Amino acid sequence: GLRQQYDDTQDRKVSSVSPVLSADVQFLMRLLQECYSERNSTTPPEGVYCPLTFDGLSCWNHTPAGQTAFLPCPYFVAGFDNRRLAFRRCMEDGTWFRHPESGLSWSNYTTCVDMEDLEFRRLVNSLYIAGYIISVVALCVSLTIFFSFRSLKCTRIAVHVQLFLSFASNNIMWLVWYKYVIDDPTIVKENGMWCQTLHILLQYFMVANYMWMFCEGLHLHLALVVVFVKDHVVMRWFHATGWGLPLILTAVYAGVRGSIPDDSQRCWMEDSHTQWILTAPVLISMVASTIFLVNVVRILLTKLHGASDNPAPLGMRKAVRATLILVPLFGIHHILIPFRPEPGEPGEKLYQIFSAVVVSLQGFCVSCLFCFANMDVHHAMLPLLKQLFGSSFGGDSAMTAQRANTVTHSMRDLGV
Repeated sequence: GLRQQYDDTQDRKVSSVSPVLSADVQFLMRLLQECYSERNSTTPPEGVYCPLTFDGLSCWNHTPAGQTAFLPCPYFVAGFDNRRLAFRRCMEDGTWFRHPESGLSWSNYTTCVDMEDLEFRRLVNSLYIAGYIISVVALCVSLTIFFSFRSLKCTRIAVHVQLFLSFASNNIMWLVWYKYVIDDPTIVKENGMWCQTLHILLQYFMVANYMWMFCEGLHLHLALVVVFVKDHVVMRWFHATGWGLPLILTAVYAGVRGSIPDDSQRCWMEDSHTQWILTAPVLISMVASTIFLVNVVRILLTKLHGASDNPAPLGMRKAVRATLILVPLFGIHHILIPFRPEPGEPGEKLYQIFSAVVVSLQGFCVSCLFCFANMDVHHAMLPLLKQLFGSSFGGDSAMTAQRANTVTHSMRDLGV
């Protein structure tokens, strides 16, 4: 609970807070030593007073009888706001107030937690969890579709599959993080190896997401500009970029951050300048993706438009539109970071909700644009849907199948 109960004796004080500070006993002992060294340098007030004492979190000075002492809430306790004040009551007889249930002297830290803010943070966490669950389900359905139909075996779909795998892995890691780390301050304080490893995996799959998105844009660019590309060569380079490069970047990030004591505490949850090792390549990949897409759109509008002798296939145009939607969707989180309001500022809560919805549902959006709205997928699933729901499903199925088949072959002629 929020109530911290402590005994007057030093041994019982230390044992009562050891679950909170078990990972940093030296820090606790330093606070204790500083407190009792202060006792020798301060003069007690005249008359009846409560003696200086250390309750395991804060050092309470000599306090006249009948008064209440106030101190800023400890900054090192997860969930406490050090702008708020904790208090401890000195009784008329010169003894510190004892909690009626435990009989132990008691400091009131219940005021250190902003309950309204706590409920809001829980709401935001719930939005993240719900969004990631929706995304994982959509991604798994999409991957099942891609793996189930032979007609969907092409380079373009292969790139989609890798992007979806990176997303699904990342979202599952986030669900584990929210389930076992965010809601448990003890785990954060202990800073176990498994917790640090989970953080590193999160960063790896996050970078992999952006690198595979870069591969999506590059593939469209190659399909229109180079046209004839050997599939196995392209996929070999894409795998190196999508999985290999993030592995190298994450290894460097983990090595550098792990060597800095101040940056390798609390499951690496705090912001660190070492994150630029990952953020910089991500931003570069987004800029490159944007350049590729601008050039692809230029080619579609100037050379392969509908009125030209050799128009781009409908499927190609839809793939470009889908990618044009996803690049800003991927980038908006990074674009808004410099404008993120500080805690307590106007708009901060709106920013948190917006960020939770956009970030957690990226996987769902990818599934919708690259799978559920994909004409090749519609064509591949049409026989199955007709078998399940009857021949009336999909209207003029023959015309739909012919149009989708034409698009599919045209796309493959372009190497996609």
